[in-house]
Amino acid sequence: MESSRRHRRFYSSPSIEMRYNPSSSDEDALSLHNLNDEMSIGMDFLTSNFQSLIEKHFYQSIHRYEDVHRTGWIINGSFFDEQIFQSSHSPSILKYSNTPNDLNRFLQGHHVQTISSSSLNAHLFKLAFILTLTDGSIEKEAIIDFYPQENEIFDDIRNYKHFCFPEFHVERSAEVLHESSTYIFTRTLSDGQIEYGYCRRIAKDHHSRSSNPTVICIVSTFSYFKLYDGILSELTSAYLLNVVECGLLIQSFYSKPIPMPTLTSSGIICILNDRRVFFHICPRDDRLNHDYFFTLLSCLSPQHIVDLFESILSSKRLLFYSNSLSKLTKSCLAFSFLICPFIWPYSFVSLMPSSWLNDLLDSPCPFIYGCLTENRKSLENKFDHDAIEIDLDQNTIENMSDEILPLPMNLRQTFETSLSYLTKFRLIKSDPILVNIAVSEAFLHVFIELFYLLPDYFQRSNVHDGHFSLCSTYFQSSEKENSSNRFDYSFRNEEFLNGQPFPSYKTFLKDFTKGMIFLKFLDDFQPNSSEWNLFSQRVKERREILVNHPSINPMLHFRQTFDLLHKQLKQSSKPTDPLMSKLKKKFFH
Repeated sequence: MESSRRHRRFYSSPSIEMRYNPSSSDEDALSLHNLNDEMSIGMDFLTSNFQSLIEKHFYQSIHRYEDVHRTGWIINGSFFDEQIFQSSHSPSILKYSNTPNDLNRFLQGHHVQTISSSSLNAHLFKLAFILTLTDGSIEKEAIIDFYPQENEIFDDIRNYKHFCFPEFHVERSAEVLHESSTYIFTRTLSDGQIEYGYCRRIAKDHHSRSSNPTVICIVSTFSYFKLYDGILSELTSAYLLNVVECGLLIQSFYSKPIPMPTLTSSGIICILNDRRVFFHICPRDDRLNHDYFFTLLSCLSPQHIVDLFESILSSKRLLFYSNSLSKLTKSCLAFSFLICPFIWPYSFVSLMPSSWLNDLLDSPCPFIYGCLTENRKSLENKFDHDAIEIDLDQNTIENMSDEILPLPMNLRQTFETSLSYLTKFRLIKSDPILVNIAVSEAFLHVFIELFYLLPDYFQRSNVHDGHFSLCSTYFQSSEKENSSNRFDYSFRNEEFLNGQPFPSYKTFLKDFTKGMIFLKFLDDFQPNSSEWNLFSQRVKERREILVNHPSINPMLHFRQTFDLLHKQLKQSSKPTDPLMSKLKKKFFH
């Protein structure tokens, strides 16, 4: 079933006559001769003179940026880390005989720094294990191997097995999925930290007497999908050849320290069998650690993605389901990452075990859950009507509610049109890295437009008398203020709202700034931090654009940036020796 929600969408007619009507009572009213100033900044149709002016300033804006701390490219006024344009972002396998040359070539532009193990997590993951089920029962597991070999780990593995085999239920049989892609389950620990389980299934296992697939699982508190996906590929190959060799390889990986992203980056090297070396550099830009955004755009239409984005910002309950473990878990994680710099403060489970689904869906609190389609069908009673169901295989949404906080119309239109532009690109030529980055930038644009004024009204210090503090007011339980509940910042909320350029921005922010998602963000916000992060960088750039180019069209700016990114990535991927490339091409043809 398609979403029944009334969509607040508009697509402008091909008219260039734009007039400001301050007396218009409906901010979203639109006609051929009546378009208010708020809408006009999101329009895709520009006069030729205005478009030429923008192209003059931005279209060819590509140049290198280097200073003591970082290197990269300035593209259309935005900084992109140099690692985006490196030839490899996934773990690489090098031959012993070619290791010096291969490493030198691989390290070009990465500036890898050797960091002492004392400053890193001492182990590459928390634990790893190889597991299967006997007699088709979730209660009868067979642990083939695990590391580190400590007795208390058995209890953890018994909990993890429900996530490794989410289709199995204690009371009924299930169709076993034979999927070779890596899927990811999540657990929230008691301290609020997210734990990730990276799993790979082996359908044909001649080492086991069970007809069920074998699962190799790595558990870590780090969201490094490409690193652990590469490790799982090596472990799977080793396991199919020799179980003992696979166990030794798990120990070898475990002994390495986690590579932490730094200004100069860091990496790991692990010796494999067959005279090979496993090498991985941890990227500074977290978007290079995964392909979740690319997967999401492959599953859902731009309209649905924007609808769900609004639902998440409204703290609704969402249930995703699919027949594919990989597609399901990557899409759930994509949404949790796409609200960055905000954090989903409620229950989040990317892969819900079948036996737990009924009980947890009764929760009245907001949640984001992922489950298999077969498990969704097996639910005895349909859960509460205000929970939104998303079928990732059919690209449909059910139970979409009108009771959500809608984005300002110009931001929604720019957002959805940007995603549509990326969808067309993906259908022509799949470039996961480029699409992953561009989807992230489209989402980030919404937050930048809403919060680029925030540093003017926020100060990280002890809260002083007379300053409005949203959090201290929100959580104050009595008239007598307890000094232990004071926050170390001041946020002048009313001034921030009154400073918004458009009424619809103020309407959206008035409700959003009262929610837990925003309150959690304020606890961690460091507007003057010298440490580079993407949100702070984009806020700085947006404020510079406001001064230098106040009339810039966001849709045109996004398309130009995307096209220039594509151009730079193609340029970076060209072989350094064109003569050798021609010789190879001639030889293979």
